[in-house]
Amino acid sequence: MNLSSCVKEKVAKAYQQCGYNEAQTLVKLSDRPDMSDYQSNGALPLAKQLKQNPRAVAEQIATVLKDDSFFSKVSVDGPGFINLTISDKALGDMADAVLNTPKGGYERTTPPQKVVIDYGGPNVAKALHVGHLRPAVIGEAIKRIHAFAGDDIIGDIHLGDWGLPMGLLITEIQERHPDLPYFDATFTGEYPKEAPFTVHDLETMYPIASQKSKSDEAYLARAKENTHLLQNGHRGYRALWQHFVDLSVAEMKKLYEPLDIHFDLWRGESHVHDRLQKMIVRLQKEGLIVPDDGAQVIRLGKSKTGNDLPPLIMVKSDGAVMYGATDLATIEERVEEFNPDSILYVVDARQALHFEQVFAGAEKIGLTKKVKLLHLGFGTINGKDNKPFKTRDGGVMTLKMLMELATDAALKKMNSGEMGRDLTDEEKSKISKIVGVSALKFADLMNERMKNYIFDEDKLTSTEGKTGPYILYALVRMKSVLEKMNESAAITEQDIIRIQEPAERQLMLRLYGMPDSLQTAYDNNAPHVICDYLFKLAQDFNLFYHDCPIKDADEQTRRSRLALTKYTLDMGLKMTNLLGLQVPDKM
Repeated sequence: MNLSSCVKEKVAKAYQQCGYNEAQTLVKLSDRPDMSDYQSNGALPLAKQLKQNPRAVAEQIATVLKDDSFFSKVSVDGPGFINLTISDKALGDMADAVLNTPKGGYERTTPPQKVVIDYGGPNVAKALHVGHLRPAVIGEAIKRIHAFAGDDIIGDIHLGDWGLPMGLLITEIQERHPDLPYFDATFTGEYPKEAPFTVHDLETMYPIASQKSKSDEAYLARAKENTHLLQNGHRGYRALWQHFVDLSVAEMKKLYEPLDIHFDLWRGESHVHDRLQKMIVRLQKEGLIVPDDGAQVIRLGKSKTGNDLPPLIMVKSDGAVMYGATDLATIEERVEEFNPDSILYVVDARQALHFEQVFAGAEKIGLTKKVKLLHLGFGTINGKDNKPFKTRDGGVMTLKMLMELATDAALKKMNSGEMGRDLTDEEKSKISKIVGVSALKFADLMNERMKNYIFDEDKLTSTEGKTGPYILYALVRMKSVLEKMNESAAITEQDIIRIQEPAERQLMLRLYGMPDSLQTAYDNNAPHVICDYLFKLAQDFNLFYHDCPIKDADEQTRRSRLALTKYTLDMGLKMTNLLGLQVPDKM
């Protein structure tokens, strides 16, 4: 049992003892933490229902609660708000049972869910750029939050590996290397295991091919034909395409690894190609896909705002299958294979209309009877000019460049003495990578998903304010305190927390408040709530460290404060892991 559930249980019993319905207790964290820790507002609706004076009802319940030594103060405020302050002894006594647990007191109150999360969404043969940071780090954090809460969650990168871009690449390679066996219709042997090009060659060729297709109609026609042949099983093109995928995935994994981002599935649009054609034919027979000016569409109803939704185009008039069709086939596959309770899409907010159409289409064809579909949109990363972030010369900022900017900024802070004063050059080089990447991720995650934010490498690597380094520094300090005191071992029964100073009490309450923050983050798929919690935890620890001496305290107080330090470190590490932040041993 955590602190909040313990308070709710005690308040419910008080309501029962007074002859009232305990389901109406309405206990929550206090709106005025300077006045109390918790408040119960249930007396107001209860009194209205019973046609009694709400303050009189509240006073009756408060009288019962005052007899419980768990509370140091119980008072009634306003028309009937019951204010509850936990006693210092209660806070200390329950520390081991609540905080010295794998989930720090978090308890799930609803059945676990089966969840598929679609995040990442990079394209084969294209370099990961600044726009790929947010879906990856937000999606990974949401995935970890759901897993911590007890859900069975599956993460799918959902690669863009099908369609015209693949045909364009095949056409460009055909122009440059027509003698390759992939283009020889008479070739019957095994195709080379090693690709005759690198992933960087692909990243260079694609924009060239794309530009050619815009000015050369014959080139575009060939690319479309090659796309058609690829999707219909052309042996050589399938082998060539497999090189595209293998090289791209290997490169992506190298870039995602330092970000500590891991996908359970590395599937792409191509994975549902065979299913897609069958689904389209079936829906045409059922009259759910209908002709519309040469195209094949699903007509949708009203949007959430009451406006008519544009029809979802499944197949264009030229025969090209559209993303909406692929998305529906993917939903169908996920429903059949995983039987999930929900599917979450962590995709740019600018795709909101597309997903509204896809979800409406899924509902119309009967895919949403057992599954909830949710688009978790997010804003953009902007430069200091408040425009989409680019390189200094106006080019595309790759994800690799972005990580290097953050790492270099962290190393600069270390060399200037702001961090890492006692580190060797080798340690600075290694730790700057950890700090830089964690700073980059925290700067992204601390913002509400839907908000745009400005990238500033100097601010995000600062050790002051709400930044990743500020939090990491506090956690490193905790590690150092425990190491110097040789107290990294398990906490014993004798190490009961004894609160003597306000800073100790404040830190204890913050630790006990984690389950409420986690539940809010889970319910709203909002990693920024965990960031807020971590920042406040670091602030509270720094105040505790300043106000509550450890080394020179008496033995009992010293052991108590070391135990509190260890609880705080354990909680901090749990929460940084939810965000995918690595914590160095030194800093």
